[in-house]
Amino acid sequence: MKRYPDHKSRAAPASRSFGAVAFALALITVLGMRFGLVTPDIFVLSLAAAAVLALLAIICALTAFLRIWSLGGSGIGSSILGGFLGLLALTAPVAVLGMLIVKPELTDVSTDPDDPPFLIEFAPKTEQAVLVWAMAIVQETGWVSIKMPVEQTRSLAEMQFGLYPDIVPRRYRISPGELHAASKKAVETLRWRIIDELPPDLLDAPTALWAEETTQLLGLKHDVALRVRPDPVGALLDVRARSQSPLRELSSNADVIRSVLSEVDKVLLETYGNLERLAVEEADLEDEIPLETYEPERKTVPLPGFKPFFETEEGLSADAFELDDLEG
Repeated sequence: MKRYPDHKSRAAPASRSFGAVAFALALITVLGMRFGLVTPDIFVLSLAAAAVLALLAIICALTAFLRIWSLGGSGIGSSILGGFLGLLALTAPVAVLGMLIVKPELTDVSTDPDDPPFLIEFAPKTEQAVLVWAMAIVQETGWVSIKMPVEQTRSLAEMQFGLYPDIVPRRYRISPGELHAASKKAVETLRWRIIDELPPDLLDAPTALWAEETTQLLGLKHDVALRVRPDPVGALLDVRARSQSPLRELSSNADVIRSVLSEVDKVLLETYGNLERLAVEEADLEDEIPLETYEPERKTVPLPGFKPFFETEEGLSADAFELDDLEG
């Protein structure tokens, strides 16, 4: 009896090879981005290449499985492994793209959008032509293209208040110098890199603090500015956060501001106990509490509080006339 050779699928080993390369490329790209070894453009291009290889691995795996199912032969293990590695490699590109589409956000958020704190960039933005181009394509697709024109008709303050109604300035019943010290302690507790600082010169002088926050997953960076100004209540705290890259992650600029405000509250609670903190509404920013001083009405012109001359042999001093004020 004539024996026919077993069918050997060529797509099965190809699927395994494509899947292994795609998974290794995606893993190296994500780790390189997390530890700052690659630029955002290289990150996007590498993930795109990994996605193409992963799709090829999945297609080859399906082809091999169908051929083996109909013709028999070996290679089912390689096709399953290749498809599994392809799916794993495709997870990172799909997650990054999904965050851009599902979770659009403002790249610059401040507690005072009309007068935001001055921001210092620790690392000036490099050219991100590929990333900007990819973002333009993403914004033109799906519900993002419908939502963006609606939002562009609103002011930045209105857009921010609609997205993050809790991001507002905070008033504290302590001096600006004490609030600056608490803010610096909060930034150090969060383990953010402090870039620069305008320390308090006088007790009621305005202060500022600049830092850089790094996300835990992809290592995306945010520039952060904290501004402390004197206020009739005590001190006014404003925080601003801006993304260095259009890429998105689980934590947004609003989350960065929320985390530092929460940490400041914790530091003040540990230092001063139950210290009252006041959220400043938008109407309060427009109508600041005036500083009023009471001056009694006087009908005379006051003399200086010191004696400019004294009694001498030639004449009498001002004490001789027992005058305190000159009649007005």
